[in-house]
Amino acid sequence: MRGFLEVEMSTDEYTQLFEKIARTESGSEQQLEEIEQRLEHLKKGASLSYADLEVIANPQYWPFSKHWIWPDKSQIEKKLDTTASFFRELPLKEIKIIRRLNSIFKNIALVSIILRFARPDHYAIYSWPVLQILRIERGKNAVEEYMNYIREMRILKDSFGVKKVSEVDQIIWAIFHLQGKYVDELTAILAKQLPGNLTAKELMIFLSVNPLKVAREYMKRGDFMTAGFWAAKDFEKFLDDECRHCGIYVPDEAHKRSKMIKKLCEETLLWSKPINYQLLYETKKKRNRIIPGVMPFTDEDVGRFIADIEHLRIIAASRGY
Repeated sequence: MRGFLEVEMSTDEYTQLFEKIARTESGSEQQLEEIEQRLEHLKKGASLSYADLEVIANPQYWPFSKHWIWPDKSQIEKKLDTTASFFRELPLKEIKIIRRLNSIFKNIALVSIILRFARPDHYAIYSWPVLQILRIERGKNAVEEYMNYIREMRILKDSFGVKKVSEVDQIIWAIFHLQGKYVDELTAILAKQLPGNLTAKELMIFLSVNPLKVAREYMKRGDFMTAGFWAAKDFEKFLDDECRHCGIYVPDEAHKRSKMIKKLCEETLLWSKPINYQLLYETKKKRNRIIPGVMPFTDEDVGRFIADIEHLRIIAASRGY
């Protein structure tokens, strides 16, 4: 199965441009990779220490103190001892781990900063401007909202062809706030990774509006893996919309999608029909084959997945949804 690493950007041009964008954003040089390197021990199972937090906050790397402050050392130092192996296991058990971290720091933005530097491949800093730009669904609590945020960023990471989720928020910021040469260069570089009829800005808009449209475009391009991730996003959006329409709420927890389907089948007339709930469950099985991307799947699998989602939407529309 073709992996995303085979299509990721690796050009010096992109790296140099990213450094320029970082300087434009903060007004000074940023050495974010230096922080990542100094926190490598966390990936190997070490517990987070207050010294690690001080590394992240060091002004020689980036202007952390301009926006944030860590809790006092006396408040959290003992609790940090309980975080051994947290970062080695991520993204497995991520909801449980992020909840534990949030219980220590009482601030999801601070938790997101730690995750961004400990595991930049999977996480980004929680950013209110980016949340608004992507129109990401608000969560019932801070952890649920951050997970909604990260799922969107991971889809864009694969679509843009960059190596780290941590790069995506900076790309979004640049495209929507920078003017002139830098954004033109960035847009041109990203365009090499995208279907010819879609821009990076359109991808960000379609993420919340019509992800299935983007899935179809990636299928036309022959990138069935990225198409599968966009289709999975649309299926999740369909379940969220359908549950909201039916007055059903399931918190962001393990097996959330299965619980949503179960409630729809138990509590609604439309989805209690055998032919309909069978389609829901079969589509969920296809989604589980594609997400999180560790099981092999083919272009035929993705094509059937997209067709099933379209069928589900027709069923929902048949009752005036």
